Order: sequence, then structure tokens, then C-alpha cells
Amino acid sequence: MSEDLLTEISNAFEPFDPPPQGAYVDCGTVRGDWSILTELGRKIVRSKTTTCQLYTGHTGAGKSTELLRLEKHLTEQKYFVVNFGADDEDIDIADTEYADILMACTKHLVKKVKFEDPNPLKGISNWLKARAESLSDLLLTELSFDGLTLEQQVSQITKITATIKAQPDNRKKIRDKINANAPSLLQVLNDFIDAGKKSLVKQGYKDLVLIVDNLDRIIESQKSANELSNYDEIFIKRHDQMRGLHCHVIYTVPISMVYSERCTQLQNNFNETDVLPMIMLQNEKGEKSEEGLNKFREIIAKRIAPITINGQDIGLNLSKAVETQVFESQEVLERLCLMSGGHIRLFIKMIQKALDHTDDLPISRKAVNRAIEDAKEDYLYAIFDHQWKLLSEVNATNQIPNAENDKEYPRLLENRCVLEYRYRDQDDKLKRWYAVHPLVKELDKFRG
Repeated sequence: MSEDLLTEISNAFEPFDPPPQGAYVDCGTVRGDWSILTELGRKIVRSKTTTCQLYTGHTGAGKSTELLRLEKHLTEQKYFVVNFGADDEDIDIADTEYADILMACTKHLVKKVKFEDPNPLKGISNWLKARAESLSDLLLTELSFDGLTLEQQVSQITKITATIKAQPDNRKKIRDKINANAPSLLQVLNDFIDAGKKSLVKQGYKDLVLIVDNLDRIIESQKSANELSNYDEIFIKRHDQMRGLHCHVIYTVPISMVYSERCTQLQNNFNETDVLPMIMLQNEKGEKSEEGLNKFREIIAKRIAPITINGQDIGLNLSKAVETQVFESQEVLERLCLMSGGHIRLFIKMIQKALDHTDDLPISRKAVNRAIEDAKEDYLYAIFDHQWKLLSEVNATNQIPNAENDKEYPRLLENRCVLEYRYRDQDDKLKRWYAVHPLVKELDKFRG
């Protein structure tokens, strides 16, 4: 087997990239009949007013992939979609506040919304001009808008978001300046959006949709016991501003907020938060789900299908490749699937790790076991001593109990030590249950 082929297969399973073109697998039937086109998309398409929706799920469960699917669907429906990952360029997930998000939204909207007006940024530019002197001192570079092209004006806004992310020393001062003037910035941004929507309608678009992804990755912080955490400041205190943009908006939100005492406040402020469930590979009784396992086989097959070496098909028979040519046996593949817990990114990471220990296809039991052992180590360091008892309770009941220390359970969900699954029963009622991650269950501390 050529090294080139193993290299190509390994790159097809890059865990932090969206699936290659044509490799998307619809797993809605093993997620409790969940569909992003129904849960989020339909609210946008059928609403006569702008909507603001929250969306969450376990990190790496496929949220961004589903948002890309929604973007494609809405674009086909003639919506203009601005979709960006907030942590790519604009926010530091270890230290994020509302001002960072507002400026990130401003930057991406002005970069991507298309205008007939030759000077669409007049209002925003004037807002920044009024604060240019103080902001220039903080940015360590001059802000100027006179005589600049549209692209050059956008670059001035980019300076602000880049500095907020890259310069912790000046971050607070910039935020204070923005927060003190946030209502007026929101107003000029909405003037820009309103004008942009008129221009977009002339271009044949129905409306504007803003998708702010990866806010669920923000790490919760609290400066003092008397102050709100950044989660509460962004999604509770600032909910009016978060909802205040004159376009359809989808924000991802940390899953720990949804499974906490703040859930009711979120529902009051934003309506129900949509949760992307895990892919169910086993039921509550531990019985295998063939439908779920087949979805994971399909994920592998679709990623391998486009691979060529020097323009030539690699010769794998995809009807048999997954279990007889890629893995040495059905049993080896199923063990890898089940140990992922239905978590797509972890599944893909373990395939790539198993390939690291493979000199020739098929992938052996030994290589899969090495990948599983490496993944187990990550969970060992994520669990505190007092949490093992809580995990045992979840394992015994398949539920999250109401306990005095219930704040621990959101943390276990956030760390993916506990996973949520959903399915429809024979009466089409939605059933929700929880399981300790299979990798955690294999740790000696859990068994002991």
C-alpha cells in the first residue's frame, strides 16, 4: 500500500475541517429526527419579522457543519447569509465580552453585504471618527476614514477587532469605550443593515441572515463574586442588544448555560434554544443501533470516495471498503464507532490517530486500540475526584438528577463526559436520555 494513499486518507479525516464537498451525511434520524432546516431554517423562512435564535450542542458534535448546510439551504432560498466563526479572527475565547461580539458582527456585515451606495459606511465611519483619537491611542495606530475606498474603510474596523483579540493590555479600555457607546453603535449598524437590505432586495434577495458561530467555545469567567460572569453579561444582561440587530440572527451558545439555572432566563429572552443531539449508536439498555452505526460507515465511505492517486481511482470497493479494506473486521470498526459515543469529531480524530499507527491497510485492531487509549487519557485529566460519584449516578439512571451540586452536571456536559441523546418513541414522543461517555466508562477510576 503506497504511503501516498495513507496520506490522502488521513487528510480526508481532518477533524477540524468541514466534510469535503459531497461528503455530508444526514444523521437526523439518529438525532431524534432533528433537522436544522426545520428547527432553525423554517423559523426564518416563515417569519414576517426578524428572528433571533440560539443554537447549541456538544463541542465537535457537528454544529458548524449543520450551520453550513443551513447556509446553503437559505442561499438557495434567496437569503443573503453572513456566516462566520467568531473565534477565527475576532474574539479570544478565554476572555470574551459583549463589545467583542458587537464589533465582530459589525466587521463581517460591512465586509460582506453588497451595496449600490458608493459610501455605505458613512454612519459607522462617523461613529468611529467621533472616537478616533481615543481609539487610535488604544489601537497603537491611527484610525482614518477620509478619502478611503470601501475596502480601506473596512480595514479600519478590522483593526479594532484584531486589537481586541491580540492585545489583552488594551482590551478592557477598548471595550469600555464601545460599551459606553453601544446603543449609538447599534443604531448606526442597524441603519447600515436597513440600507443593505434594501439593496439586497433589488439584487433579488429576500432578507439578510447573520450566523455567529463558535460563541459556544467561550470560556466562562467572573472577575469578582459581585460581578456577572461573561456568560450572564452577554446572553442575559445584553439580550436586548443581542436581539437588536435588524436582520435574522443565529448565535451559538455554551451548552452549560442551557443545562443550568439560567435556562429559563434564556428562554424568556430568546425563546427555546435548539440543541443538536448526539448521534445515537446505542440505546439506554446498551443495545447497538444499526442505523447509527450505518451512518458512521457512510461517513467513512463518503470521505474516501473522492480520493485519487495521480488522477487514478484508488480502487477501493466502497460497498465493502469500510469493513474489509479500511478496517480489518466489522468488530474493529464497531468498537471504534461505539467508543466515540456518537461524537463525530472524536470519531474522525480517532480514525486519523489509528492511521498514524498504520503502515498498510486495513487498519488493525491494535491501531484502533492505540487511538482509543490516547483518547481516554484526555478524559482522565478532565474529571475531578468529586465528579466520579456524579458520573456513576448518571450511568445508573440515564438521567441528570436534581442534586444540590447540580452546577457540576453542566460542566460534565460541557466537557463531554456526559452526552445527551434523543429519539422518537412509537407514539412519536421525543425521549431524552443521558449517558456517561464510553471512554470515561473504560477508565479504571470509573470501574473502581
